[in-house]
Amino acid sequence: KNLFAVTDKDNRFVGIVDLNDLKGRLFDPSGLAQAKIQTYVKKAPAVITPEEPMKKVMEKMDITQSWYLPVVNSEKEFIGFLSKAIIFEKYREALANQADLYT
Repeated sequence: KNLFAVTDKDNRFVGIVDLNDLKGRLFDPSGLAQAKIQTYVKKAPAVITPEEPMKKVMEKMDITQSWYLPVVNSEKEFIGFLSKAIIFEKYREALANQADLYT
């Protein structure tokens, strides 16, 4: 995962920084030292809340073609990132456990 959440002083989600956007500057210490992070902050393609149904979460991931989306609470405080890979992993585990019931 190459995404980092940016929050304000009250932990409200502001946007994301993609490490890929910084790679060119990482090897130029003088340029990186003068760069402000706000230059690299961009709006997340979508955000999700813990209360959202998984179907809606997957729709957002599909529509935005994102593998990671930020999770925020009702006050827009950043909770973490949800990974499509983890969702698929948990789904496969649930299917395997269900199959075990029938064997």
